[in-house]
Amino acid sequence: MSRMADAITRRGRRVLTAQLNVLAAAVGAAWFYSPHAALSAAAGVAVAMVLAWMLRRSMARATELAVESPQQSMNTMYLGAAARFVALLALMAVGLGMFGLDARFMVGAFVVAMIAGVLAARGQDSGRPTRQTTD
Repeated sequence: MSRMADAITRRGRRVLTAQLNVLAAAVGAAWFYSPHAALSAAAGVAVAMVLAWMLRRSMARATELAVESPQQSMNTMYLGAAARFVALLALMAVGLGMFGLDARFMVGAFVVAMIAGVLAARGQDSGRPTRQTTD
């Protein structure tokens, strides 16, 4: 695994930790409303966690491919984005349609978990080699 793929994995762990914290907070807060609301919030955070896992996996794969074939790396990133979009639609449809979860809590917890993931992924740890100049 390359340095950049390692950095992607480290960021993915930070995102997962942030989203687990949101899961605990969302379920705890929604429990006061009803157990069904807590289950809906947990499902929303679970969808965000699945999408974050898919992103981490496709980015690590694209990073590995970038050295040998930049075009294949870019195709992997586009395919990963399409797969995440389809997964989002399918998981939300299953949660809201098949299980009848409360849309307010599921979508709300999903949005909060995604925002927490974006904020947790910020930082300087890109894994890129530092520029070295010799003067």
